[in-house]
Amino acid sequence: MPVGHLGPKRMGEVAEIAFMYRSAIEGIGVARPYGDSHPCDFLMQHGRRLSRVQVKSCFTPRRTHGRTGFHILVAYRCGKELRLYTQAEVDFIAVFVARYNIWYVIPVEALGRSKTIRVYPHGKGNQTGAFYESYREAWHLLKE
Repeated sequence: MPVGHLGPKRMGEVAEIAFMYRSAIEGIGVARPYGDSHPCDFLMQHGRRLSRVQVKSCFTPRRTHGRTGFHILVAYRCGKELRLYTQAEVDFIAVFVARYNIWYVIPVEALGRSKTIRVYPHGKGNQTGAFYESYREAWHLLKE
């Protein structure tokens, strides 16, 4: 976890560096599109498979309905409007939970119409509301 206070933009950059490092360890090639206006942060290659990945991160837990979890915005701002990522834009959302150094590799179609998701990396995968636990450390999805 980063030391000291970092703004949201810098924390996102730290998560992207962590993503590149972890992808390399997994044997997945990583390329970054030029510029900052693409819907995906990275282009991934494993064998002949190419994937577009958007990286999201969460550094601080939040307590909701008696449970502590991590809330992640999985949409993007277009002016004042929040828009969902589509399959035409990205293939996966990679969520980094910094406190636990855990990744969730989630196919964009698994998000449905959700703009925010919650993950519970310290809990059991069968807990109510732990829908995304099956995607915890699912790096194999980028390799299939």
